Amino acid sequence: MVVLWASLVQSATPWISQRAQMLIPGRYLLAEEAFEKIDIYEQRDRVGGVWNLSPADRSRNISIPQTNPSYGHRPDTVDAERDPNHSGESLEFESPLYDYLETNIPKGLMAFCDKPFPDDAPLFPPHRVVLQYLEEYATEVRHLIHFSCQVRDVSLDESTESWTLAIDDLATGSISHHVYDAVLVANGHYTVPYVPAILGISNWNKTYPESIIHSKAYRRPEQFKDKKVIVVGNSASGVDIAAQVGQYSKPPLLLSARSVSAFGTARPASWREDVDELAEFLPSTSGERAVRFQSGRIEQDVDVVIFATGYLYSFPFLSNIRPPIVTDGFRTRDVYQHLFHIEHPTLAFPVINLKVVPFPLAQNQAAVIARVWSGRLALPSKAEMREWESRTIKEKGDGKSFHLKKFPEDAAQINELYTWAASARKKDGLPNGGQGKLGSHWDERHVWLRSRFPDIKAAYAGLRPDRFQVTTIEQLGFDYDQWRRRAEPAELEMFRLAKC
Repeated sequence: MVVLWASLVQSATPWISQRAQMLIPGRYLLAEEAFEKIDIYEQRDRVGGVWNLSPADRSRNISIPQTNPSYGHRPDTVDAERDPNHSGESLEFESPLYDYLETNIPKGLMAFCDKPFPDDAPLFPPHRVVLQYLEEYATEVRHLIHFSCQVRDVSLDESTESWTLAIDDLATGSISHHVYDAVLVANGHYTVPYVPAILGISNWNKTYPESIIHSKAYRRPEQFKDKKVIVVGNSASGVDIAAQVGQYSKPPLLLSARSVSAFGTARPASWREDVDELAEFLPSTSGERAVRFQSGRIEQDVDVVIFATGYLYSFPFLSNIRPPIVTDGFRTRDVYQHLFHIEHPTLAFPVINLKVVPFPLAQNQAAVIARVWSGRLALPSKAEMREWESRTIKEKGDGKSFHLKKFPEDAAQINELYTWAASARKKDGLPNGGQGKLGSHWDERHVWLRSRFPDIKAAYAGLRPDRFQVTTIEQLGFDYDQWRRRAEPAELEMFRLAKC
């Protein structure tokens, strides 16, 4: 985990948490030329966050079901003698990546606005390419990063509105405390797996040990050779893992989901069968390794169930903040625009949205944060921010859909943030005529590409093993200019909704 702190005033101090998006706020805070000190804490020994592939030792041994967002946290040891077992219980040091992972977003859409991917990189880069890309992007802020430093606790002094961090130096075992004016928490939301409490799941797992895993523990498809496999969840990771495992498992692999997927729009191959929601894990008296689906269908002799059911929001180092920022783990509470803590706006949470393109979103959020904390951009009153949260709850609900940004909402969010940052008071000496460092603005081509990327990904995946030779969408037959000339008025509505 990495944390970035950014100062609120000219002489203040900031902190950031590092996943990939840690690097981005660091660059924007530096560009603001308003902060005395910026510290970035990274609990691992290199940049990259989730893009650093790691073994899945602890993730293979999570509780089943797993519904606790505070999994593995031991707050009683923060200020006491360092607990040698703490890191052993933590899931924070393990990446959710798997060996053959490739991005599900084309590189032209995924890239930072100030650093394109190499021209010869595959259209959907493998994780090794993304890690190298992030290491290069980190050059400007590497001097700010404290590696192998875990943030164990963040506490607020309400009388001064300052934040104290308890930092665990993993190399020496010592804990130190540091005071900052503002805190940016960029630890991502791929730490604590979510495995739902489906009827019978606990007893089934005890009866058939190691037969249920979460996608965070998945690494290679070869281990499922000739096994009967069910993958639960058909979002990006579920569809991708199913495609990999299905090449080795006993056919057909069953892909279980509640609704139609927004990814992998190609028709299922002979090795895959789409089924409805998994409803019950049956006791051994009802069949050998048997499960029941919502439709009533019963499947027996199941060897492995892989849950690609997402993650719970978890900020254990913020457990002293009241009211709690996280309760059931399905959303981050008391936030304005999915970004600023309403009661304490010197606390920010970039890229907590779901179904988004994270790198350009992180840039635009960082541009806003830097301007607010430097005093060039004002937030609404707390009452207005509370009203925004209430409206969002009414519109999307108080659970996991709160942070959901389905297309074209995600495109609109990027452009709204860009406009918000550009509206800041100008400052002499900053680039762009005093506006400062800006992020990404999506034009019609970006929005069209966002609307098409599931189809583009499906076409790309169908070229195995020659797909790595494809570096542009045009090689797959996708041409924006040609589409634009023929588009019907109804098709162009997405551009208005995306506010491009």
